[in-house]
Amino acid sequence: GRSGLKFHYVHNSGDDTRVDPSKSNIIDISVLTVSYDAAFRSWLSGNTTSMPLPPTSESLSQNYQSKLEPIKAISDEIIFHPVKYKVLFGEQASPNLQAVFKAVRNPTQITTDNDIKSRILAAIGEFFALENWEFGQSFYFSELSTYVMNNLTPDITNFVIVPKLSNGFGSLYQLSCLPDELFVSGTSISDIEVIDSITAAQLNASGIITTSGTWNGK
Repeated sequence: GRSGLKFHYVHNSGDDTRVDPSKSNIIDISVLTVSYDAAFRSWLSGNTTSMPLPPTSESLSQNYQSKLEPIKAISDEIIFHPVKYKVLFGEQASPNLQAVFKAVRNPTQITTDNDIKSRILAAIGEFFALENWEFGQSFYFSELSTYVMNNLTPDITNFVIVPKLSNGFGSLYQLSCLPDELFVSGTSISDIEVIDSITAAQLNASGIITTSGTWNGK
C-alpha cells in the first residue's frame, strides 16, 4: 500500500531564517538568598562570631537553574551573581566607612540622651530596611538625615555624620557600591552622640573625602 510514495524531508532552514546554535543572549541575575541575609544579620547583631560568606555562583545555579530552564529561550544563558552586604558605619564596617552620628539636642524639649539615641538607632534601622534598597544603589547621607530629622523633630535640631578616621567633615555623605552589593547599617548605640552644639573640632573638618564603598578589596 506504500509503493510509489514520494517523500521529501526538508531539514534545513530557508533563506529567510537564521539558525544560531550558540548562547547569544546573556542574562545576569543577582540573587540575595534568605539564608545569607539571616546569617549576616545574625552576625551584625553579635549572635555569631564569624562573618558569613555569600553563596557561590555555582551553588545558585544548582539551586535555581532548574526553575528557570523551562521558561527561558534556547539562546538564553543565565549567569547567577550572589549579592553580598556592604556594612556601613559600625565597628564591623571597613575602617574608612566607620562613623559617629551626632545629634544636636533641642534645649526647649524635655527628653533624655538615651531616648534620643534609641530613637535615632531605630530610624537608621528603618531607613536601611531591605525593602527600601536596590542592588548597587548609592547611599546619600542627606536622605538619611532627612528621615532621622522627620522622626525626631522637635527633640533634635541637627544631625550630622563624622568619620572615625581623619577623613574630614563631608566624607561619607555619598557612597557608591558595586551592582552585586547592598548597603546595610552596622550602627550601634555607641556610634551615636547627643551634643549641645556643633563645633569645628567635633566635625573633624579636614582631610580627604570618601565617596566609595570599597576598601582594600573588601
